[in-house]
Amino acid sequence: MFNPSLSHIGVVKENGFVDTSQFISDPEKFTTTRADDGKHVDNFEIGNFEWWYFDVFDPKVNCMLKLVVHLGTDPLRRKIFPQIAISVGTQSLSKTISIPGELDAFYAARDKCDVRINDKFYAFSSGNKYHLTIDTGDFKGEFEFLSQLPGWKPLGDEVNIAKEKKSAQFGWFIPVPKALVNGKFELNGKQYILQDALGYHDHNFWKVGNNKKLYLDDVISKWYWGRFFDGEYTIIIMDTFFRNASLRSLLLAKGDTIIHSSNNLISVTVSAKIHDKILKVAYPSRISVKSIGEKFQVKLTIQSIKVVDRKDLLQGIHPLFTWLIKKIVAKPVYFGLFAQIKGKIAEQNISGTGIYEFMRFRK
Repeated sequence: MFNPSLSHIGVVKENGFVDTSQFISDPEKFTTTRADDGKHVDNFEIGNFEWWYFDVFDPKVNCMLKLVVHLGTDPLRRKIFPQIAISVGTQSLSKTISIPGELDAFYAARDKCDVRINDKFYAFSSGNKYHLTIDTGDFKGEFEFLSQLPGWKPLGDEVNIAKEKKSAQFGWFIPVPKALVNGKFELNGKQYILQDALGYHDHNFWKVGNNKKLYLDDVISKWYWGRFFDGEYTIIIMDTFFRNASLRSLLLAKGDTIIHSSNNLISVTVSAKIHDKILKVAYPSRISVKSIGEKFQVKLTIQSIKVVDRKDLLQGIHPLFTWLIKKIVAKPVYFGLFAQIKGKIAEQNISGTGIYEFMRFRK
């Protein structure tokens, strides 16, 4: 539930600018609805993206999963296609599975989460539960997410993006900030059982304008995102870099109650980096998060422990085009990391674990 006296501080305007002098006192305005988790991309236009992302961490068996169904455009803007992406991390293995699909195999409802790619990936919601069934051949699993917190949408229904006559819309919804997850999966002939593991689910979209398209990587250069649990607190942090603005969202929940919701009341600073030998780029290994202002006190440090998954976003493109893009434009990459978080919320010490990601499109 929400703290009855809670207001969401910092209203997002066009192009990602935030007015921190404005606040929303009605929780329904920043609480997700069933339709928020439905399909927002209404056509298969090149430039469109939509993700349904789920993750699970079970400290009892030291197992982490990321389960994603994704509708997206290739880096050269030639086609749009659905994809299944799965990452598995256990004590004995680390594996990433990526399976592209065909558009006629993809389905998503508009009024709720009901998304599938043939019989390989199926996710749907029912009340406060989410059900996932996955069978890619290499990976088979069944999961039930039982939501423990209200859904959250700090950006509102969507962010309108405009540049000259070009336009787009960007959305980020968190229908399940925290869940208890039960289920099982099989990989490499070994079965894993999950009982009361910790889960999370969010949903993103980028929708280009009908006439003049404004592409995601022409607007957003990079983002950091992370979700963490310490036993008592749930913490969600996002920092997205638009052309001329940085949008920084924070959710704090204590037990089953959301106690803080804001945009741009924190600073997010990369205080250390590690050079990755595989992708040959650096990723943020330590991130400092501090509150801005005296009324709200937060001081946190996110420290990476292990790379869960990594991806060269130009993978699969002709080597000549890849070389030119990396030489002239940028080295677009993605890193998913398992991490520890420590620090203080108000005067209370916290220490927990979670996942964060670094996505970079341009310098």
